Amino acid sequence: MDLYSGLPYWIAKNPLYNYYNPLQSDQETEVLIIGSGITGALVAHELCMAGIRCAMIDKRDISSGSSVASTALLQYEIDTPLVKLKEMIGEENAVEAFRACLRSITDVETVFKIIGYDPDFERVPSLYYASNRRGEKLIREEYKLRKKI
Repeated sequence: MDLYSGLPYWIAKNPLYNYYNPLQSDQETEVLIIGSGITGALVAHELCMAGIRCAMIDKRDISSGSSVASTALLQYEIDTPLVKLKEMIGEENAVEAFRACLRSITDVETVFKIIGYDPDFERVPSLYYASNRRGEKLIREEYKLRKKI
C-alpha cells in the first residue's frame, strides 16, 4: 500500500466512484440537508425513518469534506469536560448532554444494523492523560462526577 497518497485514508482505502450527481431539474422536498458528511447522513437517515421527505446536497462529492479526514473514531465526548459544562449550564443540563452523547454511539451502531452494514464497529475503552497538575485535577474531578452519575 502506498503510505502517502495525498488523500485522506478513507478515500484511499474506499474510493468513491462517480457519486457526484448534479441536479438535472427542480426538486421539491420537506427538508434540505446541506452537507453529506457523517452528520448530514445521520440526519437524513433519521428523517427518512420518520417518513419525512428530505434531500441532501453538498458542493463536493458525497462525504468528501471533513468527515473523510477523520480517523473513524467515534467518541461520545463533548469538547467541554462534564465538570466545566456543569458550571456553564447546570448539572442537570450537563448530565443530559453527556448522556445524549453517550447514547449517540448506540444510535450509530443501531443504524448499521438497520441498514445491514458491517463496518467492523467495535467498542473500545478510552484512556485520559494529564499533561500537568491542573490537568490531573480536572481528570480527577471529571472522574468523580462521572462516577456520581
